[in-house]
Amino acid sequence: MLTALIVDDEPLARERMRSLLANFPEVVVQGMVGSSSEARLFLETQTPDVIFLDIEMPKESGLNLLKSVADRTKVVFVTAWEKYAVQAFELEALDYLVKPVDPERLTETIVRLRKQLAIHANQTNLVDDESAENEALKAEATAATQRLPTLSLEDTICVPLAGKTTSGILRVGDICWLESLRNYTRVAIKGTAGVILFRRRLSDWEQVLPNDQFQRVGRSYIIQLSLIEQIEWSSRYETKVFFSPGAEPLELGRLPAARLKELLSF
Repeated sequence: MLTALIVDDEPLARERMRSLLANFPEVVVQGMVGSSSEARLFLETQTPDVIFLDIEMPKESGLNLLKSVADRTKVVFVTAWEKYAVQAFELEALDYLVKPVDPERLTETIVRLRKQLAIHANQTNLVDDESAENEALKAEATAATQRLPTLSLEDTICVPLAGKTTSGILRVGDICWLESLRNYTRVAIKGTAGVILFRRRLSDWEQVLPNDQFQRVGRSYIIQLSLIEQIEWSSRYETKVFFSPGAEPLELGRLPAARLKELLSF
């Protein structure tokens, strides 16, 4: 059985996708919601195998939902626009469907989904059956990672940008926040540099950033606390954090916001 969540602001589009998925007996639609915020609430209690996700929605782009999606959950973008395809696959989407969704094309997606979940299951079994020798190798690799030198705020780093041949160079002290997008990271820079997308996991950043300045806030964020200028605790589920002029604000859900409050002793 494969479980699915449908996220689309148009009720007719949600119903059409559910109708199309009804042709696949192994797919069970767990829920249908009309916005990214509603999807976040759903994902706090359930972890579907796949999310069929619209991109252009009135209040918030579906792309922003990815930070709340568990690694094991696959994402299929379903949109009327082709212009987001490159960005979607950079973010490791399982597939990209253009409305109106063709039933045969959806069949290809379901086949791909089955294969990906089977691969994940096999990998899980292999991990469970690892020999002592492999465990020793993992321990050695972990020790090597722990020996990575910690950067200072004055250090500069050069990391290849996702999908480009050029590199990004920035001062560590200018980083306001980092957001995990699976194998990628969005990094917000103070001033006018904006947000840069790096092909680097958040856990890799955590190993080298100075931990007296940068704090992990939930599963998906690292924040330089000293650069926070203002926080809007707008609701139980939405918190907006503002940094030095020119830096993009960071929106947090309930759990990361609670961790931030704890760190700041609010």
